[in-house]
Amino acid sequence: MLIISVIFGVASVGVGIGNDEPIVIITIMYLLTCVLPLIISFLLFEGRKAFKFNTSSLRSLLVNRGVRIYVLITIITPILLYVIDKSKFSNIDRLSSPGDVYFSTISIDWLGYLLVFTGLLAYVTFVGIFVISWKESNNLHRCIFIISLTISIFISVMMNNDYKAINQEGLAISTFSNKEVISWADVKHVNLKGSVTRDGFGKTSGNSFRWKFEFLLKNGEIEQFGPFSYTKHNLEDSLNIKELLADKNISLTTDQLLDEEWEYVQIDMKYEEDAKPEDFYSIFQYNPETREYYYIQY
Repeated sequence: MLIISVIFGVASVGVGIGNDEPIVIITIMYLLTCVLPLIISFLLFEGRKAFKFNTSSLRSLLVNRGVRIYVLITIITPILLYVIDKSKFSNIDRLSSPGDVYFSTISIDWLGYLLVFTGLLAYVTFVGIFVISWKESNNLHRCIFIISLTISIFISVMMNNDYKAINQEGLAISTFSNKEVISWADVKHVNLKGSVTRDGFGKTSGNSFRWKFEFLLKNGEIEQFGPFSYTKHNLEDSLNIKELLADKNISLTTDQLLDEEWEYVQIDMKYEEDAKPEDFYSIFQYNPETREYYYIQY
């Protein structure tokens, strides 16, 4: 019953705020699908003792670590994920244009990774502080939380107007609000490079095949766009980029996959049912029947 209560609690809050439901509706959904099953299970286990409830019992309930964990999982975390997701799509709507065939809200990869790391660190330390309370947490714990949260906010503000886009005009790059447009006339050549990369942190990490478009400019500089993974959206973006390159008569060199890389791609093909294998073959110019690569003259 507790597990059911948690699942429905997360669903009611997540779906409610995701669909922009009024706070009253979300509260009613949460009470009926989350709190009510919890009360019923409490009555079943406690029996008559459950009715002997006083002010001191309410106070002890509010500071109970189990209750705090419950609130953290069913209310705080879904709201936090919604805010992050809403902020991301709000920036995309604000900064992107209808003509973009590719758009990313991160222009400097390592800064994006740093934001993810400090954000996760802030969340993990917040979980500990919220559960055991601010007073009972140690100074190191609180310092890590404050520093990681401050860095996360600072990076988010710095990257608020950052993006990388590919469109009919060329390559549009905005770093720390400094916008630069590189016309197609300044692009010399493009390399499509794939590799097996490690995703995640620690024991939960795993390997997957990813690829990037590497734009070689006539002034000697290199601009990278990606990484892309085996998903329907990423495959469509990659095909659109290749189509635009052909339209602009930009030469493209495509990597040929190693046996190890094909193994990871085949795993993705097995589980990503929405993605089309033929799209991936077209991106890397590979004929699965002859098992040979082909060249496209631009």
